[in-house]
Amino acid sequence: MKKNVYSLGLSVALLSFTATFYSASAQTAAPETFAKSVVDAARQSKMSRAPLDEGGVVWTGPESSPKPIEKASVAVMPCPLSLGVCQYLFESAKEAAEAIGWEAFPIDNKGDPAVAQRAVDAAINRGVSCVLTLASPARDIRAQIQRGKERGVAFVTGFSDDPKEFGGDIGYGLDYPAAGELLGAYVIANGGGGVVIFDSPQLPQLSVRLAGFKNYLEKHGGGLATIVHEEDYSLAAGAPGQITKMQAILTKYPKDSFKWIVGPFDDALVPLLQTAAQRDRTEIKGLAFDGEPIAYDSIRSGGSQAATISWGLEWVAWAGIDECNRALNKAELGVNKDFPIQLTDSTNVPPAGKGYDIGFDFKSKYKEIWSAAK
Repeated sequence: MKKNVYSLGLSVALLSFTATFYSASAQTAAPETFAKSVVDAARQSKMSRAPLDEGGVVWTGPESSPKPIEKASVAVMPCPLSLGVCQYLFESAKEAAEAIGWEAFPIDNKGDPAVAQRAVDAAINRGVSCVLTLASPARDIRAQIQRGKERGVAFVTGFSDDPKEFGGDIGYGLDYPAAGELLGAYVIANGGGGVVIFDSPQLPQLSVRLAGFKNYLEKHGGGLATIVHEEDYSLAAGAPGQITKMQAILTKYPKDSFKWIVGPFDDALVPLLQTAAQRDRTEIKGLAFDGEPIAYDSIRSGGSQAATISWGLEWVAWAGIDECNRALNKAELGVNKDFPIQLTDSTNVPPAGKGYDIGFDFKSKYKEIWSAAK
């Protein structure tokens, strides 16, 4: 489904609050100057809710913990486990669960709400203590949330929507719109130009991060960049569906009509950039999210992907276990308030075989407060 240029709709409403996090320099500096200050801060790593041009990673989590529930089990349902980033989310949550003394097991929703619903029902029947969804929408399991709460199951969602709307306990995570704004600043800092956006709106967090990108161009782009086309695609259609859409876009917009293609996550860029290369459209550079190895490889080798947003995903997963424990204890929730992000490009891409280094020992903080509460 195609969208009109700058038709932001609901997504802009979702990120209207981000204006409060612009520093005073955003109001006075030239677009290129402010964009470069944002990019410089983002390359360092920054907390997602700090002003865009403020770098640095700090602890924004709790200083104490309720006593860890004994012999608890947590069902961890990340985004589809066919994606490497989603496997990493589960493994990180599993490590945190073991650190607090719990059992963790995965649920693979395969990107299908019906699969997610059946699996969560099975977890409830198994006697799970908490269902932790990571980058997987709570809205898909609203009936299971209601049923599980009747049995005392906690429902915590990170990196997606808020389960409280459906009777769950807490939604938490980083500022997705701000992550999109960092890529918007990158475009302006690197000369602007035409932009094509691909979105997969079945996962709400994907649309929100892209809305942040558009919001930055509208508010701080100074007319240096223009969104020439937006395209929705289905995750279920996979690469073949993307390729068909990209071929049509390349036919409609001849060489030099646009300079950038922005995808909802790194894996989504691969078929798009390959299709562009087959048409000798080497002027097109890709931008996306998640800091996946395939993105790092492209950036490191001077390939078609120019930058990605790397997240503190491991920190998000550990925070989810902490919030599960708080929910089961009926303690204060939402105490894990912010997480780091980084704009990763050729200046700071990790060496081969290495991932994003947050540069902060958050695991010791969690272990310390959990141990003190036992």
